[in-house]
Amino acid sequence: MLDPTDLIRMSSSARQLLSGKASSDQATEGDPAIHGLDMLVVFSGYLDAGSVSTQLENALLERLDHQRIATFDTDQLLDYRARRPQLRFDGRQFFDYEAPELELHLLKDQMQKPFLLLSGPEPDYQWDRFVAAVMLLIEQLDVSLVSLVDAIPLPVPHTRPLGVTTHGNAEELLEGLATWSPKGRIAAGAAQLLELRVAEAGRKVSGYTLHVPHYLADATYPQAAVASLEYVGAAMELMLPSEELRESGRDVEQQISAQVQNRPEIASMLQRLEERYDEYAEEHQTRSLLLNRDQDMPDADEIGSAVESYLSHHVQQDDAGLDADERVALEYTGTVGKKKSSEDPMRPSRAEVEPGSIWFIVDGPDDEDDEGTAPNETDPDAE
Repeated sequence: MLDPTDLIRMSSSARQLLSGKASSDQATEGDPAIHGLDMLVVFSGYLDAGSVSTQLENALLERLDHQRIATFDTDQLLDYRARRPQLRFDGRQFFDYEAPELELHLLKDQMQKPFLLLSGPEPDYQWDRFVAAVMLLIEQLDVSLVSLVDAIPLPVPHTRPLGVTTHGNAEELLEGLATWSPKGRIAAGAAQLLELRVAEAGRKVSGYTLHVPHYLADATYPQAAVASLEYVGAAMELMLPSEELRESGRDVEQQISAQVQNRPEIASMLQRLEERYDEYAEEHQTRSLLLNRDQDMPDADEIGSAVESYLSHHVQQDDAGLDADERVALEYTGTVGKKKSSEDPMRPSRAEVEPGSIWFIVDGPDDEDDEGTAPNETDPDAE
C-alpha cells in the first residue's frame, strides 16, 4: 500500500500539530483545542437515500463557524466518469468548475462546543489507503468518538416516525434506539470499513442508518436530515442547527400530501405501508433520545420552563462565567458559593447495558428468524 499520508493535504496549523512541533504558546488565543474532540462522518454516494449527507454537510458548514483542517487528494480517490463534476457554460465558454472536495473541518456548535466533520463524496478507489489516512488523523488528534450517518431506502410510510438501524461499539449511545436490527452479509462501503477500523483500534464509534421511504429515496428529504442531526446531536452532546431543514421538511410534507390526494394508487400504497408499519411497531418499542425507560415524556409547559431557565441563567452570566448572585457574593465575601450541579432534564439519557450484537443493513437474512425481515416489507407485485 502506498503511503497514506500522501493523500492528506494539511493546513499549516494542523501540519504543525501532527508533526509534534506545535507548542501551547504558539496557539492563537480563542482557537479551540483540536485534541480529544468527537468526529462526525458523512459521505455522499453510497447509502445516501434522501440526500441526507449533502443536507447535513450544507446545514453544518453554512450555519456554524468552521475552519478547514485537512483535504484529501480526490484525484486519486474518485472515479470522475461515474460521478462527473459540474461546471457552467454561458454559450461561449466554460467556467465555475465545481471540483469535488473531501475535507476535514473543525466546527463549533450553537453553544460554541467544538467538534470535527469529515465529509464529501465517498472514495471510489484506494479504500484501505484512505481509511488508513483517516485513522492517522484520528490517532494524532486523539478523537474521542467517531459517529457516522447514512440512509437507505425501505418500504416504510412517510406518515410515521423515521426508523433507524444503529451500529458500532458505543453501546450506551445506541441501546434501545434501533427500530430494525437485521443480521447478514452486505455490500461494503468506505464508511463501513472506516467504522470497522475505528472499532478495531479500540476507539468508540456509533453509527446511525436512517430508513427513508423508498418512494422518496431519489428526492431531497429534509425529515431524514433532521432526524440525523437529532441522533448525532444526542450522541456527541451538540446543539446543531435544524430550523431551516425543519421548515423545508414542512414544505416537502405539503407537496407529498398534495400528490397523495391527487393519486388514488399512491394513497392505496401508502395505506398498506401504514398498516404494516403499525403492525410491526406494536411489537418493537424504541427508547426516546431524551428519556430513561422509567421516565414519562414532559409536557410542553415543563419543556418550556426548562429552556427558559437554562437561557436565563446563561444570559445573566458575565465574561467570567458569574451570574448576578455570584458577583454579589464575590464582592461582599470574596468567595463564590458553587451549587451542586443538577442533571439537565434536556440531556439525552445514557443507559448502561450489557453489550449485544448490533448489525448493519443487509441485502438478505443469513438465517430464517424474524430478525432478518425488514419492517413493513412489501410484495413488489402488490405495489
